Amino acid sequence: MKLYVSPTSPYARLACIMCLEARLPDLDIVIVDPWQNPPELARHNPALRVPTLVLGDGDAAQALTESLLIADYAARNAVDAGDLWFADETESRIGGLCLGIIDAAAAIMAGRMVTSGSLGDPAFDTSPVAGRRQAAIVRSLDSLEALLAEAATPPAARPCLAAFLPAVVVDYLEMRFGDLYETPARPHLAQTVQTVSTRPAVQRTRPLFTQFTPLDA
Repeated sequence: MKLYVSPTSPYARLACIMCLEARLPDLDIVIVDPWQNPPELARHNPALRVPTLVLGDGDAAQALTESLLIADYAARNAVDAGDLWFADETESRIGGLCLGIIDAAAAIMAGRMVTSGSLGDPAFDTSPVAGRRQAAIVRSLDSLEALLAEAATPPAARPCLAAFLPAVVVDYLEMRFGDLYETPARPHLAQTVQTVSTRPAVQRTRPLFTQFTPLDA
């Protein structure tokens, strides 16, 4: 079983965390750069996107793509049968807000590439399109804080998708935008991230990791 990821993709990180938390057997984490069109990734995913989870070998190999589908597979095949998936509507809403934030941030990165050919060049960020995405991120972060504050049971009380996603969001925003969306004014979000970030699957997949250390190492 191979999971293709990149060290900067929040989508890949989400899938990676879920597969590791599920303790999927014989999992091999393969780090690639999708922008370089690696042939091995193209064989399994014609869209050349990460994450891509390959089940089986040779002619019998089958690929699962897209982060939520891989997360669902991991949750359904967890070795300890733990409840990694959303437990209720509140957790699903938390997940939806987090994915929306990731989509908005990724759209800004795509706009930078189209405008200047560089993820690090913020020229695109002053455009009306980027402004809408930036405003959406702020509104969604505020809504996420409110949901976490209202939750009867904090998602971080157990390892689950609704707990991992806020950490993925905060780390990705910090990597791409520095302190533009810092979280001190959102204490419930900050606490959730602090709690879940102690888990090895979250620690070892922080953005820009260039080599993966197995959890059992």
